[in-house]
Amino acid sequence: MTGVELFRRTLDVLDWPFVTRELAAHARTVAGARLAADVPLARDIATISQSLDAVEEVLALADAGAGAPPVGGVEDLEDVVRRASRGEVLDLTELRAARSTLGALTDLRGYVRDNREAAPTLARLGAPIELDRALCTTFHAALDERGELSERTYPHLGELRRRIASLERRVRALMEDLLGSAEYEDHLQDRYVTIRADRFVLPIKAHAKGMGLGIVHDASRTGQTVFLEPHQVVPLNNDRRIAETQLIAEERRIRAELSALLGQHAERVLAGLAAATILDLACARADFARRLDATRPDVGDDGEVRLLSARHPVLVLRRQPVVANDLSLSRDRPVLVLTGPNAGGKTVALKTIGLCALLVRAGCFVPAMSGSRVDLFRDVVADIGDQQTVHEGLSSFSAHLTTLKQMIELAGASTLLLLDEIAAGTDPTQGGVLARALIERFADLGARVVATTHYAQVKAMSAGDTRVELAALEYRDGVPTYRVVPGMAGESHALGAALRVGIPEDLVVRARALMDEGERALQDAVVALETERARNEDLSKRAADALAAASARERDVAEREARIKQHAREIELQESHAFVERLRGAERDIRRIVAELQRTPTPERASAARSAVRELGATAALPEEPNKTLREIAPGDRVRVRGLGITGEVISMRDGDIEVRAGAMTMRLRVEEVEALIEASHAPAPRALRYGAGSPSVKASLDTAIRVPGNTLDLRGVRVEEGLAKLESFLDDSMLKNLDTVFVLHGHGTGALKSAIRAALARSPYVTASGPATEDQGGDAFTVARLRD
Repeated sequence: MTGVELFRRTLDVLDWPFVTRELAAHARTVAGARLAADVPLARDIATISQSLDAVEEVLALADAGAGAPPVGGVEDLEDVVRRASRGEVLDLTELRAARSTLGALTDLRGYVRDNREAAPTLARLGAPIELDRALCTTFHAALDERGELSERTYPHLGELRRRIASLERRVRALMEDLLGSAEYEDHLQDRYVTIRADRFVLPIKAHAKGMGLGIVHDASRTGQTVFLEPHQVVPLNNDRRIAETQLIAEERRIRAELSALLGQHAERVLAGLAAATILDLACARADFARRLDATRPDVGDDGEVRLLSARHPVLVLRRQPVVANDLSLSRDRPVLVLTGPNAGGKTVALKTIGLCALLVRAGCFVPAMSGSRVDLFRDVVADIGDQQTVHEGLSSFSAHLTTLKQMIELAGASTLLLLDEIAAGTDPTQGGVLARALIERFADLGARVVATTHYAQVKAMSAGDTRVELAALEYRDGVPTYRVVPGMAGESHALGAALRVGIPEDLVVRARALMDEGERALQDAVVALETERARNEDLSKRAADALAAASARERDVAEREARIKQHAREIELQESHAFVERLRGAERDIRRIVAELQRTPTPERASAARSAVRELGATAALPEEPNKTLREIAPGDRVRVRGLGITGEVISMRDGDIEVRAGAMTMRLRVEEVEALIEASHAPAPRALRYGAGSPSVKASLDTAIRVPGNTLDLRGVRVEEGLAKLESFLDDSMLKNLDTVFVLHGHGTGALKSAIRAALARSPYVTASGPATEDQGGDAFTVARLRD
């Protein structure tokens, strides 16, 4: 088998023909589909980059609403144009195709020019579309909207066509008269006019053919009817035939003229057709990328593969379930050894790498996540499947060795070798060491190698050779998951597979007993390791899910804080506007009072004016905070959020901002948005918000709370100590039940229990606000408290 034959076989075993057929199905032109079906595989990065740039630009223009390049109207005219250049006269169908294609090429040229800034690569690819304007104008005018040679452009055609139509009408009229004449009445086989040998004729009975009525041109199959051209219409038919001959000659002259004109510009037209085909291939690649949900990979020349969440292209195209995997090769780790059970996905992963390498050379995106990389491999060679050949007298193993020999000869820095079950089909001991030696040689030669194996000798390579990356296809709960797990030496699970397909259990037990102790220990260790890894992975996933949930909650809290800040600013702004309006109104009233006093100054009116001014001053004054004074803010201080009335504790200060904890909520505020508070007695501010100290919204939430048996604690008749203990237990239970508001029935009595309960609620970390119940809620015999979220 030659190197070319080996490469062709590689394409077959990787299902590359299926991939290219699917790519061709996305082409819009015959020539584009033909090119895609045998898409060139680039051997340099510049060509690959240009193709990927073109795909990226097609996708971007489509997303921007500009649409894809209009290549659909370009027909496959290469042969037609070449025949015209050799002097052949094209028929009318070919001229129609030429006319529509010249128009489509003109539109395509306009598209790439209009979008040259957004799509410079498409503009370069479309640059060869430079058609002669006179050529396009002539062809456009030569045919009418029906696709016939235009009478407007060629008036003589119109004269001939009208003459032929006139003669035909005269012939038909005369024939109709003859059908009703006495001369033909007894000889007619039927009453209709038809055409034979391009002459108008009548169907007459066979016995009348020798009666000198006219010229016989044909007869029926039975011989009972002959088709006769009456002598009366022969001159008119002759004139019509002469006119038709003249029309045919004129049409041929025009077709020859148009064919010669197309032939004169053949070189430019062919260049335009070739450019349109390349643009069509770019469009096909873009649609193909959408179908594969593919992304553009980075492409280098270092023999690196870094596929993120890669999917097997053929499985995606066939809409079969596919598991995405991360797969990699690099200069430091040029060998990837895949292990695991049969039918576990090893070959699929191997083929995924090979197909992605070919897709890159074909200028296509790869079915993997953004950020993937697939470098240029000028030689991609695979040894997959049985190569037994009777013709050459080779066994499967011998054919396999022959392929491996050729791979040694081809291996180099730009070679990707795909080896499925390397050195299999012979004694496991000798096959294992041969496989290891081959992989070492391939790595020494600089090739990138992906190999699948069950050999323990090959699995052990990663322990002593840093060039080898070991990965296993996951096997969980007795079935393969098709996930690639890096760093794992997968067990073949042959005995488990035997049980799954129905092999008797006692036979499997016997097989296990025949294994030596070391083999059983190794198998048990690998299986135990796989099980432990799966358990750890589950734990990691749960931890990741918990972290994600916590992050989501943190984002939600941050959004709530932002909304609270915005609401606070809005309230503060509203209060400021209201204060300004009160101030302006007071100013107007004071001016009015002063004006009245000036008009009639008396002691009584002056006293009344002073009283009125004091009242207006009180109306316009800012609300005061009783028993509170301002001081410098520091961590641990109690502060009030301006505009909201919420109080809390400063827990940190950073970069000019402060963090304030109010109950279960933490807010980040600017310093100017809060004011520090201390009681006149210098005692710390209470934790719970009381009437008169909280915002209107807090008071409203207490006033509107509804008392039901499930949220009410009845402490009537108990001592203070017992009541406080029951209150603490009640608050614990209420928090566990996620209650928003609770009520405590303490009655009036001496007031000792009431005072103790309200003081305890004010200190409780569970409570964010408390106060006496309203009359509708039961009055002062109850205390209502809002619990933190």
